[in-house]
Amino acid sequence: MTLNTLSVVLSVVLLPIALILTCIPHLTRKTESFGVSIPEMVYDMESIQMIRKRYVRSMLFVTVISVGGFIWTGSMLTANEESLSITFAAFTLLLIIISFGVYLKFHNEMKRIKKESNWTHDRTQKVLVRTDFREQQLIYSNAWYAIPFVITLVTALLTALFYDRLPNVLPMKVNFAGEVTQSVEKSYRTVFILPIIQSYLILLFIFINTIIAKAKQQLNAEDPEKSYKQVTLFRRRWSLFLLFTSTLLTMMFSFIQWSYFQPANQHLVTIVSLVFSGIIMSAAIALSFSTGQGGSRIQTGGGRPSADSINRDDDIHWKLGQIYYNPNDQALFLEKRFGIGWTVNFARPAAWLLVIGIIATAAGIPILLML
Repeated sequence: MTLNTLSVVLSVVLLPIALILTCIPHLTRKTESFGVSIPEMVYDMESIQMIRKRYVRSMLFVTVISVGGFIWTGSMLTANEESLSITFAAFTLLLIIISFGVYLKFHNEMKRIKKESNWTHDRTQKVLVRTDFREQQLIYSNAWYAIPFVITLVTALLTALFYDRLPNVLPMKVNFAGEVTQSVEKSYRTVFILPIIQSYLILLFIFINTIIAKAKQQLNAEDPEKSYKQVTLFRRRWSLFLLFTSTLLTMMFSFIQWSYFQPANQHLVTIVSLVFSGIIMSAAIALSFSTGQGGSRIQTGGGRPSADSINRDDDIHWKLGQIYYNPNDQALFLEKRFGIGWTVNFARPAAWLLVIGIIATAAGIPILLML
């Protein structure tokens, strides 16, 4: 595969990232717009719709420039795949940074419109809590993670049993042509790198699944019954997606581990890895568009919308509309305001410990095993 062809392939990978970034305003709850809380009744106002359309046009322009710039840069490179991969990572990071800048522009505009419109006038601000919320089956049981765990255990046991059949040099990095570009000498430490990573990922997915169950209850005061159904389905669907992703990643890493016994098939490893990654990415995009944040895109049986109640305005606790910082809120996990998924209350010391711990562990395991 030539560098020009590879640059085109990698540019295609940029498109799903750009798609999600572009469509986020249409995926968030209808009680939030660019990180600003709004009454659901104003979500479909023409002026608010125009802001979303302008954001989409801006992001489409940014996407064309980013993808085009990457392809052009890739065509100018005369180095190797590693240089192109670094360039790809740089353009991906640049796309995310620029998109955040675009978001901030519309976030500030939305804050101004809200202040001028005074939508909360003569409407009661409420925080609704259902006492039976935690009694519902919000997630799929962590016991289901026994499936990827068994796959990991079998992989580790077979590796130990047939250790002598492994080649003396193991491939650690393979390019898109299936050629080994980095390898290490066989040892008990190196052959168990992937099973250890598998175990870490399974524990991480179990942790995230638990977060989904424990996250703060957030119901829409304007239509609490409908919101309750949407939130419940939202958590269930993403819980299932986590289990699906964990199982698929475990299978992929096991396949890579078993490929050590047949080094000649490294090209197949590249294909399988791309296919599995593509399936996971496609499933994530499909789920995001069919479900929306907090289940906002899920059509459920009607509740009875309230004309005089709205959610309590807590914009003051959302820095830049995305970072939640509220020392008076005991909740550690809650839904993102702009995007899909969950975030943490950064006013809680435990939140910082969790974030730093997850990042340090993910970075430290491969380093420690390769020492």
